[in-house]
Parts: sequence; structure tokens; C-alpha cells
Amino acid sequence: MSLTENNLLVVDENDEFIDQAKRLFDGRLPTARTINDALAAMESGQLRMVILGPSFAREEALGGVKQLRLQDPTLISLIVAESVTANLLRAAMRAGVSDVIEAPLTEEKIEQAITQFSSDMLKLRSAAEARAEGASDRGRVITVMSAKGGSGKTVTATNLGVLLAREPGTKVCLVDADLQFGDVCLVLQLEPKFTVVNAAAELHRLDQQLIDSLLTPHPSGLKVLAAPLEPAFADDITTAGLLQIVEVLRSMFDYVIIDTASMMDELLLSLLETSDQILMVVDMDLPSVKNAKLALETLRLLKFPTNKVSLVLNRSNAKARLDDREIEGALKSEIQARIPSDGSVAASVNEGRPVVESAPKSKVAKGFEEVAEVVLGRPLESTSGRSRMRRK
Repeated sequence: MSLTENNLLVVDENDEFIDQAKRLFDGRLPTARTINDALAAMESGQLRMVILGPSFAREEALGGVKQLRLQDPTLISLIVAESVTANLLRAAMRAGVSDVIEAPLTEEKIEQAITQFSSDMLKLRSAAEARAEGASDRGRVITVMSAKGGSGKTVTATNLGVLLAREPGTKVCLVDADLQFGDVCLVLQLEPKFTVVNAAAELHRLDQQLIDSLLTPHPSGLKVLAAPLEPAFADDITTAGLLQIVEVLRSMFDYVIIDTASMMDELLLSLLETSDQILMVVDMDLPSVKNAKLALETLRLLKFPTNKVSLVLNRSNAKARLDDREIEGALKSEIQARIPSDGSVAASVNEGRPVVESAPKSKVAKGFEEVAEVVLGRPLESTSGRSRMRRK
């Protein structure tokens, strides 16, 4: 067996399971009874695999198991269960467990898990090397943000995604990074089988093939990486983990659009740093303009290159007694695209069809086309050659 007693640990409170595992290693196998004991053993830095016995094959026990992967994301963690159920597999994946195997524990099953893990790590390294060698071929990351909730950020991101996906030979992925209250799948009327939580649980073996299996397809050709299904699952995703996911997606798609929460936190700032372009959606009201001004001033204080930021004015025809020049003066930035207010937007959200599909000739659809042209830097090819690109 390629693992030795120095880099493998068996954890369980059951004496019978511990004795069975020890017999596989002629009695030389280190053991622990609790997660805290396992965490202490990990401090040596030598552990490669932790085998957790049936005592941990319960959803209520998996919260502690998650701590192992948080301490060392490269650790192989196996759970041995008397019965492998779909609910257990889902819960184990959320906790970051590498695999769940059915009892009894055998040397062959351990070897298979090691082989699979090594293969997955090799794929990940190869993908990373390929991305490094072909950095010029990487897709563009477009982050859609708003400093105030309800400003139309998600509607903008979804309509933009559908429009870009229509462009010939263009592959587009939309990431819902509003980890607690993401609405991308609701707006697109999609029912995801997997979410970003599943991707975050597989960071040690995340490659193009795996992440593609976690995406939800939209009829337009757009693919979506869904937000967690419950707000509590947001804690399963670290900033570093999400950035790693975005980098893999960048190697697969021409455009990676990221919809974000309306919160200037570490996650958003990190996403902005990795983005090629930021679309800041500003609503036609004073609170939205005020918050956008504060957000832009924060970015300037952080020495962030604000030339990456393109202002998108939503509900541009609203009777708010604000004028474009006032907004541009307050934000010290030029408005790049305007989306007019239209009742068809609310109807499209309720139908689960982006307005560029449900009302393609409407003024608001043309507004979203203007946003897409700002991103492309050219007129859309998918609109019969009609150019609405804003001329300066």
C-alpha cells in the first residue's frame, strides 16, 4: 500500500472499526477518537488521508468533518458508511469529503481512493499549466455590481448573458456569486441540480470536465453556476475557493459574467480585482447614486483601476428629476449604457424569460443590447447588423 502509518489516520469512536482498520496495517496505524484529535494530528503536516468511520456517516456529524478540509484543502478524506445513501452523499459533498465508501473497509478500496485522488490532482495541475501557457487565450471576466439592492443588477446580468451567448462561436457562463440570496436561476426559471457549493467542495480535483458537469444549461446556450440553494450554505464557500472556480471557468468560456451581492466585502473586492471589466448598475434615484459614489470613492482609495468600471444607468427614463450630467458629475465617470424603465421587465422576470427573448423589439431590450456592445467593444452580430453602439 502506498500510504504509510505516518500519513494516514483513522478516526472513529467505535472500537470494532478501529481494530478492523489496524489489522490492515498490522497494528501500526495511528488512530483518533474525535475530530479535535484529528485536527491536532494534522498539525504535523504529514497526513495525506483521514478515514472516518461509521460514527461520522451521519449528517449531524458532518459539521465537524468540514473542519478537516478547512485546515487542509488537499487532504483526502473518506467516510466509511454501513449504507451509502443519496442524502449522505450530498451532505458529505457539502462538508468537503472526498468520497464515501461502503463498509467493510478494505485495502483495495483505500488504494482506489488514492489512485482517483492522484489522477484528479494531476488533471488540476495540467489544467493550471495549460492556463498559464495560454494566458492570452483566457476568457474575460465581467463582474456586474451595484452598491444598492434592487437596482436591476441580476436582470442586467441575465439579459447580458443571453445576448452574449447568441454571438456566433461565443461561450458564456454566468456565475451567481450572491451566495446568500442569489436569484439568477429564479430569473431564468432554471432548477439547478448542482450549485457553487458542489464546486467548492471539490477544489482539490476541480477541472474543466468536473465543473462543466456542475453547470446548469439555459436554452439560449448560456451556462449557469448557481448560487447555494440555502443561505446557510454560503459559509461553505471561501473567497479563495470562488476565485479558483472563476479561473477554471475563464479557461473554458469566452465570457464569465459574475452577478454579485450589493455588499462591499472581501469577496466582492477580490472578484473586482480578478475582473477584466466591471459593470456598475446605477438606478435613477438619489440613494443609488449616493451609494455608487461611495463605492467608487472606496475603490479609488484602494488604488483600484477605475478605468475598468463602466457605468450602466438603469431606468434611465424614470421621472426622478435627475439628469445624466448630474449623475456623471457626482460619480466622476461617464455613463456607458442606458436601460429604460419598461413594464415588460417585471413580466419577463415572472415568466422566467429574459426580456431580450420575450420582448426583443422593446426599448428596454435595446438598452440591454447597448450594455452587451459595451462589453464586446463592437456592435452585436446577432441583431441583424443593427448598431446601437454609443458613439463618443
